[in-house]
Amino acid sequence: MTDNARLQAVMDKFEIIENCTVSLCCRDTADWTRLGQCFHPDARLTTSWFDGTAREFVEQSRNMMEGHHSGDTQRHLMGNPRVMIKGHRAVCEYMLILFQGRTLDGYEFDLESWAMVLDLCERRDGVWLISKRSIIYEKGRMDPHVPGSVPQSYFDQLDLSRYPAAMKFHLYRNEKSSGRVPQKLNLKGSPEEKAVRQGAEDWLAGGK
Repeated sequence: MTDNARLQAVMDKFEIIENCTVSLCCRDTADWTRLGQCFHPDARLTTSWFDGTAREFVEQSRNMMEGHHSGDTQRHLMGNPRVMIKGHRAVCEYMLILFQGRTLDGYEFDLESWAMVLDLCERRDGVWLISKRSIIYEKGRMDPHVPGSVPQSYFDQLDLSRYPAAMKFHLYRNEKSSGRVPQKLNLKGSPEEKAVRQGAEDWLAGGK
């Protein structure tokens, strides 16, 4: 690889990681205009609560956050990004930890969810943006914000049997927010994860 090619690869990877990072920051800070600009117009996303177009995702995210308790907090933390580039296409894979402070049924909770993200990125007109985002979920937890402030009876009465065990608290919180149980969910070690990863490989191979 020539020095010029190496420099271009570094520049491409920086732009890709920067754009993926900005999308998470905008989601947390409610910068909806800039969030939409991180995706191509025909981009799609699959998360724990959403499966559709990027445009729909931005609008529904806005509606969800506007319905939160005024004291709720949210931070998406991105780590260990790995970028694979082939021609005008790239896959950016990274760890994602979601930290949330939520008020549910009058109680304050801290929630944490672990996942891996596969962002399929494409360079169009010289600019790298996201074409498809798939999130693969690993585990989650929910704890009282102040230890001992939530009675054990609250947890005992929860019926979480309809959710996958590893993500039961995350999905419970989602349903409380949106009123919907997810119909499409990618879980670590599942056939759905295998399909998502194979699809990313096949898509990248088409970059030529």
